[in-house]
Amino acid sequence: MAGITISKLSQAFPRARNIVRSMPNTPGQIGHGITGYLFSEPPQNSDQVLIEKILSSLGPAFELKEEEDLDRVTAISGSGPAYIFEFTCALEEAARAIGLPNKLAQQLAIGTVTGAARLMENSELHPKELRNQVTSPNGTTQAALESLSADELRKIVRHAVEAARARSIELSHE
Repeated sequence: MAGITISKLSQAFPRARNIVRSMPNTPGQIGHGITGYLFSEPPQNSDQVLIEKILSSLGPAFELKEEEDLDRVTAISGSGPAYIFEFTCALEEAARAIGLPNKLAQQLAIGTVTGAARLMENSELHPKELRNQVTSPNGTTQAALESLSADELRKIVRHAVEAARARSIELSHE
């Protein structure tokens, strides 16, 4: 609900005793999403339990303290799956560019991303530590990571997140 503020929801549903604004993401379709949500008023315990039950059916759900946090959540987890999908497309395209057949390029890209995601999910290690385990000094992974660093991947991602957050804020003023 990017840009649909609690104020707008309250106007649309004037008889509601409490409004809940949430930002789920598309992996919720398979129970692996993540959702941020916010009540317009402090909820009754029964309302809290009900909302947590409903939203947790999509995956983990986190209550937020202020509405501005929903713009932040939108930029990270609301839009985030598209970032991963785009990275996977780039990986697939690169696989084709170095000579792998189309079907194998797609299978390798998707399998690599989903496998890495599952490893992160099931590991107690921070992603940085997992990355370091894959990276041999002066090896192929180090060469690739140095290229990503030179191309400022983290800066690119930060700018993408900032653009998504800014757009979420803009939508709330339209």
